[in-house]
Amino acid sequence: MSTRNYLMLLAVLLLAVLLTACSPNPQPAGLTPVPSLAPGATLTLVPAIQGGAPSAGTGGPGQGDPAQGSAVFMQNCTQCHGVNGQGAVGPALRNNTLIQSGNDAGVYTTIANGVAGSAMPAWLQDNGGPLQPVQINNVIAYLHTLQGVEPIPSETPQPEEATETPLPPNAPTPEPAQPSNGGNPGQAVSLVGNAKNGQPLFGKVCATCHGPQGVQGIPNPGSEDGSVPVLNPIDSTIANADPKIFAANVDIFIEHGSAPDGPNPLIIMPAFGDGKTLSPQQIADLLAYVLQLNGVKTGQ
Repeated sequence: MSTRNYLMLLAVLLLAVLLTACSPNPQPAGLTPVPSLAPGATLTLVPAIQGGAPSAGTGGPGQGDPAQGSAVFMQNCTQCHGVNGQGAVGPALRNNTLIQSGNDAGVYTTIANGVAGSAMPAWLQDNGGPLQPVQINNVIAYLHTLQGVEPIPSETPQPEEATETPLPPNAPTPEPAQPSNGGNPGQAVSLVGNAKNGQPLFGKVCATCHGPQGVQGIPNPGSEDGSVPVLNPIDSTIANADPKIFAANVDIFIEHGSAPDGPNPLIIMPAFGDGKTLSPQQIADLLAYVLQLNGVKTGQ
C-alpha cells in the first residue's frame, strides 16, 4: 500500500472514531440528559435578547405593573371609585367579585370600552379616553392588590351641593363662553369632519385634561372653577341647535387656546390651531366628535 493511500485510510478511521465519541450529546453518567434540537429546528437567542415574547398588554389584556397602575388609578379613577377603591359614585373595586374571579379580560374590556347605559366611560385612547393599553393593564394589576384586604368603614354621607337656579323662561340667552385669547373660527369649520377619526384623536390630545369622552375634567388648582371643564355635556352657552354655530363656538377654543379665570391656573388650554399642533382637518374631526358626544351629528 502506498504512503498516500495509507494516510487517507488513517484519516477516515480517525474521523469515524470522533463521530462516534460525539453522538449524541456525550456527558458524564448520572446527569440529566442534554436535550437535542428537533430535526430542522434552529437555535436562536432572539427571545432572550428581547426580554421574552411580546406582552399582550400592548393591545389587550396582559401583564401589568401595579406600582405604575396605582398612579394611573389615583389620577383617573378615584373620583368615582374612591381613593382606596371603596366606591363612591361608582361601585367598590376593593374586594370586588369580578376582579377576584381572575377574569382580567372582562375587567380590561370594561375599562377600555366603558359600560353602556352607565356613568362608566371608555378609557382606551382609541375609544376617546386618555389611557393606552399598557396603562389599563397596570391599573388591573393594581386592582389585584386591593383584593382580600380589610374593608374600609363607610364614610358619613355629605350634604349634596346646591345646584344652580335655572334661568326663568323669558330670560335673555347668555352670550357663548369665549376663550381668553379671543379670535375668529379657523379653516376647520368649513371642512367636513369625521367623528370616527376624531374619537382616537380626542383620546390622545384632549382626554388627559377633559377626561374619557369628555365626561370628567381633572382638577385645575388656581382656577376659579377648580377643574378643567367637561365637554360632555358641554357648557350650555357653547352648545347650539345649529351645528355650524356649535362647531364655531368650540373651534375658537381649539384654535386659539384659553386661560381659565382664576389667580394662577395650573392648566391652560393650548392653541392647537395657532401653534400648528393640529391640522385644520384634525380640528374638524375633533369638532365632529365633540358635537357627537353632545348628541349632534355632523359630516361623516
